[in-house]
Amino acid sequence: MAILLDHETRRTGALRLGRGAAVWLLLAGVLATAVLLRHLVPANNDVSWLLTAAEQVLAGKTLYRDVIETNPPIAVFAYVPAIVIARALGVAAEPVVDALMFAAMFVSLGCTASILRRSQRLRDLQNPLLLAPALAILAMLPTQEFGQREHIALIASLPFFAALMLRVNGETPVRWEIVAAGLGAGIMLAFKPYFILAFVCAVVAAALLCRSWRIMFVPENWIAGVAVLANVVCIATLFPEFFTVVLPVARDVYVPVGRKWSFMIETKGAACWFGVLLAILLLQYDRRDRAIAVLVAGSVGFAVAFFVQRKGWPYHSYPMIALAFLAALAAVASYRFEARRLAGISAASALIVLFGIGMAWFTETFTGQILEPSIARQGDRPVILAITSEPGIGHPAVRALKGTWVSRESNLWITAHVDYMKRHGLIQPDMAETLGNYAAQERAWLIEDIKRQPPTVVLVDNKNGRWGEWIAADAELAALLKPYTKADNVRGVDILVRPGAAATSR
Repeated sequence: MAILLDHETRRTGALRLGRGAAVWLLLAGVLATAVLLRHLVPANNDVSWLLTAAEQVLAGKTLYRDVIETNPPIAVFAYVPAIVIARALGVAAEPVVDALMFAAMFVSLGCTASILRRSQRLRDLQNPLLLAPALAILAMLPTQEFGQREHIALIASLPFFAALMLRVNGETPVRWEIVAAGLGAGIMLAFKPYFILAFVCAVVAAALLCRSWRIMFVPENWIAGVAVLANVVCIATLFPEFFTVVLPVARDVYVPVGRKWSFMIETKGAACWFGVLLAILLLQYDRRDRAIAVLVAGSVGFAVAFFVQRKGWPYHSYPMIALAFLAALAAVASYRFEARRLAGISAASALIVLFGIGMAWFTETFTGQILEPSIARQGDRPVILAITSEPGIGHPAVRALKGTWVSRESNLWITAHVDYMKRHGLIQPDMAETLGNYAAQERAWLIEDIKRQPPTVVLVDNKNGRWGEWIAADAELAALLKPYTKADNVRGVDILVRPGAAATSR
């Protein structure tokens, strides 16, 4: 009997060791693939711009005055740690951003796993083999949107959703997990007010499933609320221009311009999301797990935020798609394949295909990488100005070439949006003067920036707008850029160079 017990103990130990090795091998494989993607996929233009904005703020410029950004301060300051570490190590900030993102993923997944491990009702989700596909959703799925604000917010929110999965099953996280969940939700909400929709949808769904409104007042929700309130107070105190300068422009110019609902629904991202939800419905046909329902509700909230914003940009859809995939992963883990094998295999196979579609969707972000060789020929460390409404024209090219960015904005979005509103009859008579003043202010900023730091290279975007005509119609701008000659044209973008700039910049 003792021999049999000893044999069984050894066998169990071997199985655990083998499973542990498999977990680490799978995680290593996913991580290696994700790192490879970072080298194969072009850098994200928004992340690149926000790094530039953060560097300018660290250099002493005032956010929302000398550096204009439509997002809350956390969008800029989230990248400050990477810049500080990069300077200490003497390396570029971009790989440090990637490293910190991977670290954040492991911390978030570790915290999430710790929360779920305490549950007596979510044992199907306690298999460590689930960590690898979860990491793939965080590290591989976003492709070119890696490091975006939405990416960071989703990673930060995972402990909150995990805690809610426990709550909806009548279980309670421990104190440090409650704090982590609340702070994670607070970080998510600090990045974008729209994300309150995901928070509310998930909490209300949990309350309905529990048939008790008490779950709406659990400690992590209060912590999230306090964190949001503290963030608002800090912004009002330290960055009042966000409320007095940026928000009015965003309200009057940014918000009214958007895609039609038909376009939004037909995007590859929307199709991918709907496909994942259908797979979840198939997997949950006869189960209706509360925890999975909470994740789906959160994903629906993120989806409402995506559609309400009406921009149709891939990165706006990442939280809704990623959380849907995580819900689908939980549904696969809980599925009883022995009962309905064909349906389970079909759903799992569809999810793999949808994952590929999602990765392709997140590579559809515009990049001006094709401009870099031509700009590089104009001299080392160029001082670049981009006259465009497309942020991808100037970034990440300026950082890749170790150049200097002239403008206080990433692009002339105010002028472009006001022009769009004029052409489509969206301007109300009582708003015409206000919108004209916004555009005039942006023009004044541009002229001031050119005079303060004359660029050596000017990129005039005639691909995404008639910016050459816009310059020609403005006497002061035309005079400022008259000394520049056209050195090249790449895909509709004129590359203007100041005479002697190549010699002085080397």
